[in-house]
Amino acid sequence: MFQDAFKDSHSGFDIKYRCDGKLFNIRRMQAVTRVKETIIRDLLFADDCALNAPNETEMQHQMDRFSTGCDNFGLTISTKKTEAMYQPAPGDAYHEPCITVKGQKLHAVEQFTYLGSTLSRTANIDTEVNHRISTASSAFGRLRDNVWKRRGITLETKLKVYRAAVQTTLLYGCETWTPYKRHENQLNGFQLRCLRNLLNIRWQDRIPDTEVLKRAGLQTITTIIRKTQLQWAGHVSRMPDGRIPKQLFYGELSQGKRTAGGQKKRYKDCLKTSLKDFDINPQSWESRAAERSAWRCAISLGADRAEDQRATHAQRKRERRKERTAGAQPANPAFTCPECGRVCRARIGLISHLRTHRPPTPN
Repeated sequence: MFQDAFKDSHSGFDIKYRCDGKLFNIRRMQAVTRVKETIIRDLLFADDCALNAPNETEMQHQMDRFSTGCDNFGLTISTKKTEAMYQPAPGDAYHEPCITVKGQKLHAVEQFTYLGSTLSRTANIDTEVNHRISTASSAFGRLRDNVWKRRGITLETKLKVYRAAVQTTLLYGCETWTPYKRHENQLNGFQLRCLRNLLNIRWQDRIPDTEVLKRAGLQTITTIIRKTQLQWAGHVSRMPDGRIPKQLFYGELSQGKRTAGGQKKRYKDCLKTSLKDFDINPQSWESRAAERSAWRCAISLGADRAEDQRATHAQRKRERRKERTAGAQPANPAFTCPECGRVCRARIGLISHLRTHRPPTPN
């Protein structure tokens, strides 16, 4: 049907790509004979179809051809389930698109869900992160009485259920995210709230986040996202050159350029940061990713090193903060913990600290 609808049609996004060069080599796209071109017009999955066009005129042209192709095969487009979304370039004003099917205007939206992920016209993941946190919070709440608060279930089993039911919901589709620091803070904060609930740790206990993760045997959300993205990048690099994901991964738009000044973060920027954080050379990562088992092993080792460095940095930062606090207001030696010798500044602080030495409540 698509071949009949879009025969002799060249509408869509023109991209150029080169799969045999290094991803972070900025000069690889300057080769004339090795660079290939293709058009990205439609993305298909089962019975879902997403049409893409660089402007409103071409999108209307695609919809007219698509509607004609459906008529030729006896199919009908459901205008109630079909939506249009316009993503303006940075600095351009937004206007509502007017796309019609047989004279009936399609509903213009600012965001919609495609294959489980929320896409927005602002071309960022703010809405997606909020949706993932909301969905994971609902999953966590539904298991509260049957799993988290049930005494007959061991803590190890509860953590396995958390990883299987909550964490996977929270990070669904994170392989293709381009997260900023604010997104990582939101996701890490949600996970720590869940873990403190599972471990029965209250804020009065003054247990640091690094200790919470250590007791749970989990890594930060930041590290998990970077591990997942590196695994996905290795998978894409091993794909045949004719696959659309690889063409987009190693390609760029044939026309247009980035504006001067502050730039939006790209997926390539996140990938390079992850490689450096995991102590993997960005210039030679593709040769290591060619072998799947060795690549996953390198990612696992790099994630462990990154977590150790992050925990060490947090510990040093906490110690410096305590030193400044101790220098500003000396503690009263009368409020000393008999278990570990820690000196508290007030009686209420000592009472809260003593709770950390209580034996854990049996499940």
